[in-house]
Amino acid sequence: MRSKRMQPIARHAEQVQQQAVQVYVSAQQAVVDAQLQLEQLLEYRIEYSSRRTSNGMSVQQLRDYQHFLSKLNLSIEQAHKQIEFKKQNCEKQRQAWLKTRARTKALDSVIEKYQQQERIIAARIEQKEQDEYASRISTRQQQAKNEG
Repeated sequence: MRSKRMQPIARHAEQVQQQAVQVYVSAQQAVVDAQLQLEQLLEYRIEYSSRRTSNGMSVQQLRDYQHFLSKLNLSIEQAHKQIEFKKQNCEKQRQAWLKTRARTKALDSVIEKYQQQERIIAARIEQKEQDEYASRISTRQQQAKNEG
């Protein structure tokens, strides 16, 4: 039976698909985490900028403030790049998952086709056996009539 021989392959394809889903979900979560981190950096920059009081700041404090703000802006820029990288990875994982899903569906379809063919063959065999049985009965009845 071809359908039974295909079952292990289909189970393996299903496992591969489940793994691909897990990787894809992890990639989605990584994007969400990166976006949250960016939001925190942006909020911190707003909060830090609002505390700025040039009154009473020495030149050194002002330089330190500007240096820190520059580093914060660089971190924000890097966070944007990180989000884009993670989005690209997420899309790559999505495509990998869709590919495994398509393979699983194709295998399921092949197995279903094989099962349908096997049912038709089994029905034909059963019909042939019933016809042969009916023929034997009819032959016996004819022989019994002829002898009787």
